[in-house]
Amino acid sequence: MIEEKQQIALPGEKLCVLEEFLSGKGTKVSADGVVFATVVGRVKFDRKKREVQVEAIKEPDNIAVGDVVLGEIKELQSKSAVIKIIGKNGRLLKHHRTAVLLTKLGSKESLGHHVSVGDIILAKVTSIISGLINVSIWEPGFGVLQAICDNCGATMTSVKKDKYNVYCPKCRKFDTRKMIIHRGSEKSLSNWLGLAT
Repeated sequence: MIEEKQQIALPGEKLCVLEEFLSGKGTKVSADGVVFATVVGRVKFDRKKREVQVEAIKEPDNIAVGDVVLGEIKELQSKSAVIKIIGKNGRLLKHHRTAVLLTKLGSKESLGHHVSVGDIILAKVTSIISGLINVSIWEPGFGVLQAICDNCGATMTSVKKDKYNVYCPKCRKFDTRKMIIHRGSEKSLSNWLGLAT
């Protein structure tokens, strides 16, 4: 158990038992009545309330339904993709999160017609179920900001040629993406991506 004079606790660290202090902010109680820390923070024992709290040193980057997120496609299957969330609501996250993008409801088309591994997307968080973050690019204003060629890894450019809308100047491959015109200038997108010089 943690000493009352100790100031910092780590997640999972045992603080006390329920008979000594009740569980407050930043703590939880195990099935056997042990109070433990859920965040990295400063431990505070309140003798009047008989409560222990852990005040987070740094609040985590929480993701909520409705957030606009910036992500990178990490894995792709015909009906789903794994996304690494790198930013939300116009700022980069310190700790990346993982999300899932599903194909458009009722669509028989492969998700690969709209995104590819390496693409940078702008998406909206639609649900969070048991910690699983689901995002969508199917509303207007969401989709691929930067397309990456799945053949050679180069950045693709927008074109209009037959059924294709992106082109790789390096290997000369034409492809399709759900491209969007990003919000703000090229410089602000670069700042968001951390690419500004």
